[in-house]
Amino acid sequence: MTASSTVVAAATEPIDFDALIDLSISKPARYLGNELGVEPRDWQAAAVRWALTYPEVYEVGASNLGHIILYSLLNAVPGQLCDRAYLPAPDLAERLRQRQQALFAVESRRPLPAFDILGFSLSYELGGTNILEMLDLARLPLRADQRGDLPLGHPEAPPLIFAGGPTATSNPEPFAAFFDFIALGDGEELLPEIGLVVAEAKAAGLSRRDTLRDLAQVPGVYVPALYGPGPDGVAIVPLEPGLPPRIQRRTATPMPHYAMGLVPHIETVHDRLTVEIRRGCTRGCRFCQPGMLTRPARDVEPEAVIEAVEEGMRRTGYSDFSLLSLSCSDYLALPAVGVELRNRLAEQNVSLTLPSQRVDRFDDDIAHILGGTRRAGLTFAPEAGSQRLRDIVNKGLTDAELLRGLRTAMQNGYRKVKLYFMIGLPGESDADVLGIADTCRALQEQCRDLGRLELNLTISTFTPKPHTPFQWHSVSGEELRRRQVLVRQALRQLRGVKTNTTDLRLSAVEDFVGRGDRRLAPVIEAAWRAGAGLDAWFESAERSHAAWTAAIEAAGLGGRYRALEMGAWSAAEALSPDDLDAFCRQSLPWDHIDTGVDKRWLAEDLQRALAATVVPDCSFEGCSSCGVCGPELGHNVVIPAPPVPPQLPPRAPASERVQRLRFGFAKTGSLALISHLDTLRLLERALRRSGLPVSFSGGFHPLPRLQLALALPLGVAGLGEWLDLEFTERLDPAEARLRLQQQLPGTLQLLSVAEVPSFGPSLSQELEASHWRLELRPPAGVALPGPERWQQAMAALLDADTLPWHDTDKKGRPRSRDCRPVLRDLRWLSPQPAAAAGSGSAWFALEAAIDSSGRSLRPDQLAHWMAEQLGLPLACGSMERTALTLRGPTA
Repeated sequence: MTASSTVVAAATEPIDFDALIDLSISKPARYLGNELGVEPRDWQAAAVRWALTYPEVYEVGASNLGHIILYSLLNAVPGQLCDRAYLPAPDLAERLRQRQQALFAVESRRPLPAFDILGFSLSYELGGTNILEMLDLARLPLRADQRGDLPLGHPEAPPLIFAGGPTATSNPEPFAAFFDFIALGDGEELLPEIGLVVAEAKAAGLSRRDTLRDLAQVPGVYVPALYGPGPDGVAIVPLEPGLPPRIQRRTATPMPHYAMGLVPHIETVHDRLTVEIRRGCTRGCRFCQPGMLTRPARDVEPEAVIEAVEEGMRRTGYSDFSLLSLSCSDYLALPAVGVELRNRLAEQNVSLTLPSQRVDRFDDDIAHILGGTRRAGLTFAPEAGSQRLRDIVNKGLTDAELLRGLRTAMQNGYRKVKLYFMIGLPGESDADVLGIADTCRALQEQCRDLGRLELNLTISTFTPKPHTPFQWHSVSGEELRRRQVLVRQALRQLRGVKTNTTDLRLSAVEDFVGRGDRRLAPVIEAAWRAGAGLDAWFESAERSHAAWTAAIEAAGLGGRYRALEMGAWSAAEALSPDDLDAFCRQSLPWDHIDTGVDKRWLAEDLQRALAATVVPDCSFEGCSSCGVCGPELGHNVVIPAPPVPPQLPPRAPASERVQRLRFGFAKTGSLALISHLDTLRLLERALRRSGLPVSFSGGFHPLPRLQLALALPLGVAGLGEWLDLEFTERLDPAEARLRLQQQLPGTLQLLSVAEVPSFGPSLSQELEASHWRLELRPPAGVALPGPERWQQAMAALLDADTLPWHDTDKKGRPRSRDCRPVLRDLRWLSPQPAAAAGSGSAWFALEAAIDSSGRSLRPDQLAHWMAEQLGLPLACGSMERTALTLRGPTA
């Protein structure tokens, strides 16, 4: 084998995970790829190997429903393999660069260059910098024109790199230089078609460019390299014959079954089962890009929703589920489906959450189904502070409907409601901005007879979006700052109102990128190199804004960034209909993307906005002639509201304490990187999946009567741990152990089970001692002491009268305790000078008592005291808790 072939082979083999990920990496469980639902994949048998990436940290990406649906669907296609990757936290990113290792997919742990297709979700205008970060960490060329023309089957060929998602579909041009192709619209049918084309291209040995030419013939695939600016320098036109002049986005029928693909072992942002009930929205809010990009509306059959939720809760063990849509309230079957699910799941201690919903459709049935044993919060989006402005943006909501919805919420026990508003909307005046405070004041006053209403407000900045009637509009940043101050001052006078506002600076950059063209590629790259990234996170705002603005100025686009395309709303009102029509006919960088919504209709709707004319929702009233419905994109599918079943009275989960079983267990392997709280979540979900009759506590938030003996430190394996479970029925202990074990990962083994008195001492009260096997090692390059010095240090600790330990409590206050009473024994496990001077580490056995409050010794404390005795720094290496001894009958 040649040197070059050895390098290529190494680039496709799995990384040495244990050498790369250790306890110095924050939240190492992010990178394990061992979620419930992961199945072994045959790498060699796959004709096409995908890696779908979500360019955010794992906790965000693993919560994204579209990401999980497409992953599950591709793995169901014969001959296709799909893995996943996420944006690593800065500590792992730094280590990858230091060691010159490529970013890897979490399941196979193979470097991303080993895959055939690498897909990114682009759902946010500033998300491009995170994508460049991942490409750089993957050691792949950032730009498509740097990736050569080798056939995909060649071992040195980089993967085809594409983007999908709402931002990629609306205007891919700012990002065009970085991607080989763009997948427009829904991916459920499109991605399998792409996989078939790539499989044929690989088999035929086609070059990269010829493969892209074939992909460009797939409806919904846009290959930027085959298109370029036309004569006017703005419109994008084909550069070769036979290409479609406009590329139409794809639509697909929602597939709720694929939503239950994976259950993470660590807490994620949306830590629940999510089932889609309706795709698309036809409300026609003029500021709303998703509402324009996802038409037509497609309801899921109520029976399919109910089946997906029931099956999903059984298979995942989640305690919460969410029904997802752009506008859940427009799913007419929601009251019936929700009540039916609430009735069927009444005894399972589950809760339902809904995203922001239409306040004008909020009624007693929806109030009943929300929450469960744990009531979730309510969120409504009036958007504007006056009726006039709501009519301009076509919100279709009156003051009376808003008040009626809030009163219904309070009559059903809600006292805190979250409201979304925007400032900077077209046609907005100071009176509309102050109207936000007036609306909140009026709602509180008119609901006072029902109790105190507390409001949490989020006031965001309107950002014009492509493919909406307001795509031609702009607002001065200076004016937005003034209005933000104005509304804050007005709201300070109200009690019971909390306000959050968005960062105006990043909103301006979003607008600039979102409505930009190919000239922005060097801006995005320069912003990334200057430190922009994780732009959606508040703590990065200062750094990101400075990086973006510097990159814009360096590219010579600062004047364009500061210019207004249309000026204030009054300038639009001053234009004659013909002049406005001519203005709107000018080319835009995204005109070649065919969303189905006619650009002329958008211009006409802008005229209607100027007249504050409301356009009805075409799902429930007449067609608005937007241009979407037809054979390519389909038609609205609206399921009539079925009868709402009778509401069964709410029932608290069973809390009888008939039997308590004590399980001995071992937690080893990769599960050692799962935290104590995540271990509890894992066990709770396994209990739900097992169907065992577990007993719940009482109160507002009932929890399973489950207790772990003593928390294991992160990264430490436990070979002799204990947990107690209480049940509402008598069970055969062996059968209970078998049923629970079937729902647990292989590295969490139930070793024993015994019945203990239900009302006897708690497990924590019976703890006697912990036993450890641990490694101590000095820093690299520091010689290890010889056996005699180790023995002297151990003897000094065992003979000491006190072992003081100083630290701080949770509030930062200093505290100290004497740990000598809990040190029972310390033995060196190296009988010979295996730890002689110059070797790497030494192993010890530690026995420590556990006091009545659950306190004991930690290995890091032992390392500290031994270091003091030896006069050199020591750190803990590998360690495991070999046993916890109990005083009770199972000791």
